[in-house]
Amino acid sequence: MIIIGIILCVISIFIIYKRLVYIFLGYSAKGIIIGYGNPIKSYNGIESYPYKVKYKYNGKEYIGYSLESVSVSYDNFPNKNLHREITIYFKKDKPEVVTIKEFNSTLIIGIIFLLMGILSIIL
Repeated sequence: MIIIGIILCVISIFIIYKRLVYIFLGYSAKGIIIGYGNPIKSYNGIESYPYKVKYKYNGKEYIGYSLESVSVSYDNFPNKNLHREITIYFKKDKPEVVTIKEFNSTLIIGIIFLLMGILSIIL
């Protein structure tokens, strides 16, 4: 159980670190969700689509894919949060990857993994 706990803690630290680096060290911009990226398929009949976001920064338009995503069952196409105005964070050296301020799913998943990892190390 200790090894599984350590693995969960490492994964959670990576997830939390990735989001917080974009928030604290990145730049902020207003954007709009224009669609979804390529799906990531699981074995249990679930597909996960990253949000495709269009935003402007310093007079240039960028299209980026978010760290957050929406999950649906196979053969369904998501329509959640389309054309929603959002605040995004990005890094200048990698403007095609963004994180969305209003969606905290990655942070919540990271905290849950961290708690599960700590509990499996302790118990």
